[in-house]
Amino acid sequence: MLKKALFLLLVFILFPGISNAEIKTYIHTVKQSFGGSQSPDDARVGAIAKAKREVLEKAGTYLESLTIVRESVVEKDEIIALAAGILKAEIVSQKNFATEDTFGIVVKAKVDVDTSILEERIKKLLQDRSLLEKYKENQKHEKELLARIKELERENQKLKTLPAKEQKKKKEILKNQFREATQGLTASELMNKAVVFWKNGKYTDPDKALEYLNKAIILDPNYTDAYGNRGNAWSDKGNYDLAISDYNKAIELNPGDAKAYYSRGHAWWEKGNHDRAISDYNKAIELNPGYAEAYNNRGLEWTIKGNYDRAISDYNKAIELNPGLAIAYNNRGVAWVNKGNHDCAISDFNKAIELNPGDAKTYIGRGIVWEKKGNYDRAISDYNKAIELNPGDAIAYYRRGVAWAIKGNYDRAISDYNKAIELNPRLAKAYIRRGLEWTIKGNYDRAISDFNKAIELNPGDAKAYYSRGLAWHIKSNYELAISDFNKAIELNPGDDLAYNNRGLAWYNKSNYDQAISDYNKAIELNPNRAFAYYNRGLVWADKGNYDQAISDFNNYLKINGNKDGKADQVRQEIRNLGYTPKY
Repeated sequence: MLKKALFLLLVFILFPGISNAEIKTYIHTVKQSFGGSQSPDDARVGAIAKAKREVLEKAGTYLESLTIVRESVVEKDEIIALAAGILKAEIVSQKNFATEDTFGIVVKAKVDVDTSILEERIKKLLQDRSLLEKYKENQKHEKELLARIKELERENQKLKTLPAKEQKKKKEILKNQFREATQGLTASELMNKAVVFWKNGKYTDPDKALEYLNKAIILDPNYTDAYGNRGNAWSDKGNYDLAISDYNKAIELNPGDAKAYYSRGHAWWEKGNHDRAISDYNKAIELNPGYAEAYNNRGLEWTIKGNYDRAISDYNKAIELNPGLAIAYNNRGVAWVNKGNHDCAISDFNKAIELNPGDAKTYIGRGIVWEKKGNYDRAISDYNKAIELNPGDAIAYYRRGVAWAIKGNYDRAISDYNKAIELNPRLAKAYIRRGLEWTIKGNYDRAISDFNKAIELNPGDAKAYYSRGLAWHIKSNYELAISDFNKAIELNPGDDLAYNNRGLAWYNKSNYDQAISDYNKAIELNPNRAFAYYNRGLVWADKGNYDQAISDFNNYLKINGNKDGKADQVRQEIRNLGYTPKY
């Protein structure tokens, strides 16, 4: 008994991988006659496609029995798409046959189902609904082509009953129709090869996808989905003009194709043409009122245009149609942030993370809200998670750098900006923030160098000029400071800080009237900015206008209280001028 137990133990040690896995094999045979207008090559292509489809249908009956499929929302016509996406149908034999009456071909197809990995493959495909949809579309297209060939075969059988002259004419027409249909099947097979590279809404290798899709379109110039998919590949390569051209063709071939309008809308968005994007999303929704993704994308357009209420309305509809659409919660969270409703934003980001815990961008979004709520430690925690999920995300490093800076840890902030710039050398705002930290650390030359780079990358960024103006001011180069503040104001006339700091530069140049003019404008733009009153008060005092100076100092105390710890100093300045502080 002891020996038996020892033997069994050794078996489990030596063969730890023993499991209940098995290979289920499905075989299907198709016998296809040919003749008349149908060439042997066309018959072979049709028979192969038919055999592969029907063996996948057999395997699909097994998939339907699995718990993961039964418990998922899988429609009947998605079973064949699911089978096509996770199983490989292969041809194991092709043989010609001949009888007294006909010639033909016998094709045998096989599918091996490895049950040890099947559930994981099903799970992955069910999670990537856009990929499943592509397989579904292609299986539908293939089914239509096979039905077309069957119809042509019936027409082919009738040839014998026609008069010789009519038979010859009809035979040539049918021959071309058979060829067109079988070329369509070959194009459909090429589409399947392209779709292999589709993952989570984009092509992982758009060049390889283009190679297959170009061939598919040559074989079938009226293949609507091939144009749509090629448009997606061009879009993934950043060539939005070629993408739009392909979507235009898809719409020309099928004006009712909601997906083509949706995809073209996305391309317009990438090109910055938000009105045309909205127009296309409107059409996609008109054609398919249940198109959750179209509502989501239109909501994004409204967000960009600053219409947050319309954006939230669209996100609400997207979520109503598809409660599992994580990106809609994420985007609605962004809209709530812009409306200043941080609690609703956090709630939406939490839901997005629950639905899709692997999306780094949602952690970044939630981190930004924690920053706005003053919880910098939780913000940094979210940025850490984003970086863990996507170490190549420059924005995650940039945002974490901002949080470190607010916490006063400028060295860690600079380290994060360095990484952000390494990952994206064109991220202008990272140069601005790093320049600001160099300014705080007293390294003004390095700061100015960073601001120069930011301006080179984005000459229309008012913050870059404003920040460089600060550095010039600290270096006592008031002329260059004023020049930069001028540019900042030109780009952003509503920036009260730019007027305030230009006023300070004028004051340091002893140009009191210009200084007061700028402080007046700063206060007009933001009447609650306490230090603008204080700065103007200093100028009035130097000009000998003490009543005006005291009024401004008192306004400073009224607005600011002792938030910055300078209240006693300002009160003493009032007393030094012979007045009594009001506050």
